[in-house]
Amino acid sequence: MIPSEVWDRLNPSAAAVSARWPVVIGIVLTLLVAFGWGLIPRITHHEADTASARLVSDELGRVHGRIDTMTHTFTNEALYPITLTGAAVRAEHFSIVGAALPRVVPAGGSVEVELLVEYSSCRDAAAETAPVILDVSAWWGGARVAASLEEDAAGVRWNEMFRESGC
Repeated sequence: MIPSEVWDRLNPSAAAVSARWPVVIGIVLTLLVAFGWGLIPRITHHEADTASARLVSDELGRVHGRIDTMTHTFTNEALYPITLTGAAVRAEHFSIVGAALPRVVPAGGSVEVELLVEYSSCRDAAAETAPVILDVSAWWGGARVAASLEEDAAGVRWNEMFRESGC
């Protein structure tokens, strides 16, 4: 058994955690999360603006495909400038085969990008809606992000662009 003199000499708050440490730890974690969130590039995809089509033919003049040129507007929602270095689309019946890139987009700024779109089946491609995937380069490195749709843009529908271009 421990004598009572020993208990009297012990500091009862010695093992207690100071009330300020949880506050300091909370502030540090909040700053780390905010900084990390700020590193994520956020790109908004507006409705496609214009479209035009051209037929692709071989050396003998035989038509074997068609490429649509579509102009899309992308806005940088991040707090730092980014560079768009590549574009792709997650779709089964059409793909992006070229883009007018690289393009620097300032923080909060917008840029129009011409995308060259080729499709395997006009009818099936007109039924698809797919997000644009952009390769982004920034001061901290690079990332691949899906451009989110602008809230008032009812969805970027590729089929509308195919109809406008005469698909």
